[in-house]
Amino acid sequence: MAEINEAWRVLSDSDRRAAYDAVFVAAPPTGRAASNGGPIRNPQQSSSAGGSTTAPVIPRYEQPARFPWRFMLVLGSLAIGFILINAAFTKPGKPVAPDNLIEAGSCVNIAENGDAVEVICDGHNQGVVQQLIPFGSVCDQKTESHRDRQGMGQACVLLANTG
Repeated sequence: MAEINEAWRVLSDSDRRAAYDAVFVAAPPTGRAASNGGPIRNPQQSSSAGGSTTAPVIPRYEQPARFPWRFMLVLGSLAIGFILINAAFTKPGKPVAPDNLIEAGSCVNIAENGDAVEVICDGHNQGVVQQLIPFGSVCDQKTESHRDRQGMGQACVLLANTG
């Protein structure tokens, strides 16, 4: 534990760490520090007569993590390509069947008794519901009031022939 505390004391102080690194850059690795994972020296380092040394090589496992931008770019390109190809070769689905719950935007036909009945929006409908209002309220001027088939209120219907 004492060795760990000493190592932490040296590594946490930049001046002590520089002095520690200078000892291992100037001297060849020997003894316990070299055999137990001491500082890794650059094999291209030389202590030539000029005295110039390069910084020690940091092992890959000690380098900070980097975000894989190239991988994400390739993955994004493949995803976009898949979506475009899928859109080009698929056919549109069938119109959704009515759920018999009239809401704004529902296509309706008017029954003989004046009720609004939801139908598929395929162009063969008599009108489109603009809004739902409670009984006793008045629809806008461009729409006609028809009772919801389920008796939940009134549907203000814009008839197809009135545009």
